[in-house]
Amino acid sequence: MAVPDLEQAVDFFVDALGFDVVITAGPYDDFGYIWPGETSPELGTLRQANLVLGDSFNLELLEYTNRTAELPSEAPRPADPGGWHLCLHVDDIATAGAELVARDDTESISKIIREEDDMDGLQWAYFRTDWGLVLELIQWHPGMPYERKTPHRMALPRWA
Repeated sequence: MAVPDLEQAVDFFVDALGFDVVITAGPYDDFGYIWPGETSPELGTLRQANLVLGDSFNLELLEYTNRTAELPSEAPRPADPGGWHLCLHVDDIATAGAELVARDDTESISKIIREEDDMDGLQWAYFRTDWGLVLELIQWHPGMPYERKTPHRMALPRWA
């Protein structure tokens, strides 16, 4: 995940979401990949931090600075081509959401939605940090109605 400020992003993931820092690396003098149509990696400064949540989720944060390519004016929205968001399962969406919006750096951008029909019992909500991360919290438990129609199941966290 590309972030505008590595320390700010690391602080958020550690303090707000409970990640642990495994390693930090850099600075490096180029970005390490050659974009289609170019002949060499873009020059600039790259720093990274690798984090872990429990023993099941790794996250790599990358800070690219001193760019030579033109930057877009804003990050894509989750529904835009190339857009995305980070979704995390929580046990209690109301409590987890309240903890996020109590922070100075995070705002709610949706209400908590409770699904019906095949997804009855699933709840979700979106949040946005002041540095641009769109985060979705989702809560569900085994036994949703869709399970009567297919042998496939959404993967729950190991503790569920």
